[in-house]
Amino acid sequence: MRPTMRQIGAALERCNRIRPEVEAHVTPDRMRRYLRALSETPAPSGAAAIMRAPVLRELLKEDGAFASALGMEDDFRGTGTVTLSTGKRAHKPLWYVAHLDTISYLVHPGVEGRHALVPYCYHLTETGRRDAKAMRYDLDRAGFVTVAEGELVSEAGQPYFEAAGADTLRPGDRVVPVVHFHEDRSGHLTGHFDNAGGVAALAVAAPVLAATGAECLLALPDEEEGPAATGNQSMSRGTARLVAATAAPQLAVVVDMQQTAAEGNSGPDGAGEPGQGAVLSEFSSLARGAVTPPHLYAAARAFLTSLSGFGAEVRESANLYTSRSDDVSLMMRDAAIVLLGFPGGNRHLDRALPSAHLDDLVSLSRALVYMSALAAEVRGDAE
Repeated sequence: MRPTMRQIGAALERCNRIRPEVEAHVTPDRMRRYLRALSETPAPSGAAAIMRAPVLRELLKEDGAFASALGMEDDFRGTGTVTLSTGKRAHKPLWYVAHLDTISYLVHPGVEGRHALVPYCYHLTETGRRDAKAMRYDLDRAGFVTVAEGELVSEAGQPYFEAAGADTLRPGDRVVPVVHFHEDRSGHLTGHFDNAGGVAALAVAAPVLAATGAECLLALPDEEEGPAATGNQSMSRGTARLVAATAAPQLAVVVDMQQTAAEGNSGPDGAGEPGQGAVLSEFSSLARGAVTPPHLYAAARAFLTSLSGFGAEVRESANLYTSRSDDVSLMMRDAAIVLLGFPGGNRHLDRALPSAHLDDLVSLSRALVYMSALAAEVRGDAE
């Protein structure tokens, strides 16, 4: 994919024509509603679709989204990936990918209500206590139930779960952090946003993509989270299954929570500062993850940083550090990957509760819709 300046200009003209529809649908109120519902629904890896797909379906149904040629599958081709799809083509040339799962912990045998934990994630809390609960799949109810409430305790990097009572956990139980959604008057948010923020951005954008006839797959894979090891051998397992089950896209946009300026990922014009917009990154994990090819990055940069006039602020990261995400699996199939996310602090409850800004998520969602105009222009699709 090699966009030219002429194509970028033509894509911006397309953006101008769909702008009223984008701004009418992708609003702060709608983003807040989706984000609250998704972030307050636990989604431990391996069970994300069970937990969050019904919530997502209900949100979209309330908005009448399925009347606009928007499709949804809870288990795309047996991969465990929840997908939304728009357009008429069987194979979608444009993918948006935002993982559906959250960090969680497996349990070891406990002593008087204290259980050593095995992180099914990158455990980033060095020391401290965080509210948490233990969940178990109940066969009679065909769903998850809370079997214990307590705290996730980290001591010198080793996590434990301390139950409020003398509850005994067993294999198959999963401990998840509990973070309640909160918004202050300036739009600063607290909640479990990795990666409910990315999922909300895709979901809010989806009906507009459907209404404008965009040909795209919005993939919400499970098991992006995983322990520290080697790339998609330990993380992004759901996307590895996804790319094995279907043809690769012409362009993939990976959407995830990125480090803030305070965490070292600053850039020009306020990039990485909450409230300054979505964030474009050239590469992830110091090039251990995807590296956007120079010609594609130049085009993405020119296009995305021109969207401020369309109500979508996008800033360019300095790439001091951007975490890997599902790009580690996508890059094994194709290099045409754009990393577009939102700045958020303490995504894995590192030193405090996770935080983000509502305006950044609105900008991100709008930018995702506009990216479809660039992809369509490069393919030569008629409007």
